[in-house]
Amino acid sequence: MNFRETLIDSTGTKICLSIWENSRNCPVVIFIPGTMVHPLFYEEFLVRLSQKGFTVLGVHPISHGKSPREKRLYSFDDLKQNVKDTITYAHDKYSTAVSLLGDSQGGILATAVAAEDDRLTAVFSHNIMIPQLPETIGLTRFPRFLRHMQKQALWLVKAGGKILPGLQLPYNFYLEPERVTSSPELQRKIDHDTLFLRTYPLYFLATLFNADMSGICDGSIKCPVIAIVSSGEPLFSFDYTKLVFAKIKAPVKEMLVFDLPCHLILNECVDVVLEPIANKIKQYMDGQPATAANIQPSS
Repeated sequence: MNFRETLIDSTGTKICLSIWENSRNCPVVIFIPGTMVHPLFYEEFLVRLSQKGFTVLGVHPISHGKSPREKRLYSFDDLKQNVKDTITYAHDKYSTAVSLLGDSQGGILATAVAAEDDRLTAVFSHNIMIPQLPETIGLTRFPRFLRHMQKQALWLVKAGGKILPGLQLPYNFYLEPERVTSSPELQRKIDHDTLFLRTYPLYFLATLFNADMSGICDGSIKCPVIAIVSSGEPLFSFDYTKLVFAKIKAPVKEMLVFDLPCHLILNECVDVVLEPIANKIKQYMDGQPATAANIQPSS
């Protein structure tokens, strides 16, 4: 199994792609990593996914991972464009079916891009979000009473992004680390990962928290959407994911449910999730999707 990296043009700079290449005619899965991390953080999962018969392109978004660290500010729209440019690269290079697979923040990006790009065969999102829902405050460490002032809270974040756009904030400013992972081994890996971003500029967080996700609810998505869910998820709760999932409009949508108690299932539970996810990707990439929205538990 060949592994290589390449730089492509995107958003006025270069971004890095980590590529686990299979045969030229294999379906392509574009993988989008989570908050502040990079594809190599998921290397075991992505290597084994490629061995299931896919070419995997791991996106290092602007200023993330092995992409050049830019001094300029970047936005949620920039990360979406990174994904769209990777889709273009995949179609030009491989001329085969292309899908998106995103984890956490990458899952949010995947569904957002699916609403704006009709070149996808399917999108697989582990975690989905609509910032404007009052319940979204429950994803953060901010007080729950703010759900009753959701619009005002989003406005304050947006204003802060304009007043202090370059203010650097660690992820534990808005996320509870113990809800991200309770694994000491994985936390040590994060702590010693030199490619892991330690902060985001407030400008980026303002664009993330105010992202317009209306496209996932208005019929703009033209491909199947498969939500990958953990019933015991400590960060994106099962109830929250079901709430967002119900609002998604797509030709076909499906929920792939695992009975797992952790957020980073693609890192902590590879042996459990790999086969069902690979089989589900193959099903849709082969053009044999489910015929209606449904929930299919897996464990």
